[in-house]
Amino acid sequence: MSETKKKHGFGYYFCKVMAGIGIALLLLVLYVYLSVPTYSFKMPKPFAGEYLYNPYQDMNPGQWKKYHFHCHSRKFFGLTNGRNSTEAAIDSVYQALGYDHHGISDYMSINKHGAEREDYIPAYEHGYGLIRKTHQICIGAESVYLPDFPFMQNLSMKQHIINKLGERSRFVMPAHASFTKGYKVGDMKWLSNYRLLEIVNPFGSALEHWDMALSNGHRVYAVGNDDTHNVTNTSEVCRNLTMVNTPSLKAEAVYGALEKGLCYAVEFDNFFHFPMTLDQKAAQAHGLPYLTMAQLFGDTLSVSVSAKEMKEVKFVGQDGKVLKTVENVDTAYYVIQPDDTYVRTQINVNGLQHFYLNPVTRHPTPIVVDRRLDQVNWSQTALYWLVYAVAFVAFVWYLYKKRKEKKNDSQRAECQ
Repeated sequence: MSETKKKHGFGYYFCKVMAGIGIALLLLVLYVYLSVPTYSFKMPKPFAGEYLYNPYQDMNPGQWKKYHFHCHSRKFFGLTNGRNSTEAAIDSVYQALGYDHHGISDYMSINKHGAEREDYIPAYEHGYGLIRKTHQICIGAESVYLPDFPFMQNLSMKQHIINKLGERSRFVMPAHASFTKGYKVGDMKWLSNYRLLEIVNPFGSALEHWDMALSNGHRVYAVGNDDTHNVTNTSEVCRNLTMVNTPSLKAEAVYGALEKGLCYAVEFDNFFHFPMTLDQKAAQAHGLPYLTMAQLFGDTLSVSVSAKEMKEVKFVGQDGKVLKTVENVDTAYYVIQPDDTYVRTQINVNGLQHFYLNPVTRHPTPIVVDRRLDQVNWSQTALYWLVYAVAFVAFVWYLYKKRKEKKNDSQRAECQ
């Protein structure tokens, strides 16, 4: 009996190659998801103790600098939505606005533009997620950590990514936390091992997330960013920024200020009221009032800014509760009560600009010691990995048996 072999065309082999690539990518994603260890979390506790830590106690009002850490340039042929934001355009716009530093944080890539300058801070945005944007801004990044969980993430996965990024970056900052609910408010009760949180971002602010973290004893400090994708669109720039109290633009000095909490987030709020030209925004940014006092006198917190008066000042405490509100004052006071675990201050300066100050927190000792909640549960992790390994071996054995049966059936058919 003559045997005729069916010839396959280019399309057939192309489909097979693409199917192979798809299977390989699927296996890679499965490996990343299944290889993450399982974390256990200690029960969080609110701040407590007789000592009050005020991050602004030693600030110098003449050393405030305007910082912006979250901006995207055009990369990967515009695929990452950088649009018209060339490095030259970014420099031009933010220099006109009077910023002291405007960092570029491209997706999964450290942009070396300006690396020769003393104010250069390497940064990037980590995360592939599209449906759930559980992203982080890595500030002071030494290298890019490529793994991520592009789809849904549980608490262990979020903590694992924070830990891994922290090994390669000075600061790991959850970005636009409420955007697509990448971080749920309840997550912040348990997550630790990060210092900064992007609380104001045009795509998703995180005041509730911040109060949840603070209410559970996590010393987390506020950052504001534009999250710019197109600097030629005036409405995207000068929306939010971070004021950093530092005598120098050198990276280590800035890192030290951020670590201590010598910073605060600023929300311009101009986009929601009326459109402004770049020149108008520049004038507003150059004339931006600044914090002149946030000092403890015994148990009394006193706050003032360089403006003649503040339209409204709110003191916020445990669980986001407003403790006191005052209006149209040049100095605001709040007497911290024994049951206040933390007190943070929100300042509506003039109806447009809003300042979000970092909290005064309670501690049992004069030296502040942060508490980690996470630890790898190795016994549970080993059990899960054993189940995964058995399931994988059983699946491979099943495929092998099916292939062998098919081959035997083919041989019997040829013999007939």
